[in-house]
Amino acid sequence: MLEDFDALAAKVKELTTMVHALRGENQHLRAQVVAASSELDAMRARVDEATRRLDALLERLPDELAPATENRRWNT
Repeated sequence: MLEDFDALAAKVKELTTMVHALRGENQHLRAQVVAASSELDAMRARVDEATRRLDALLERLPDELAPATENRRWNT
């Protein structure tokens, strides 16, 4: 019976070690998600700015050089 308790204690210790490791990994992954989300927001802002600049350039083109579409906006 004492052997059963020792085996159970070893399994509980192993489980505790796994839980701590998984918590650490989870925190690391959450930090990566935050960083990736921040990077994505920055990239979206850059794409939006580039789109605005392209639209402004298209507006300045003479009609004969402009694309032959009714709506000359890049962001459709």
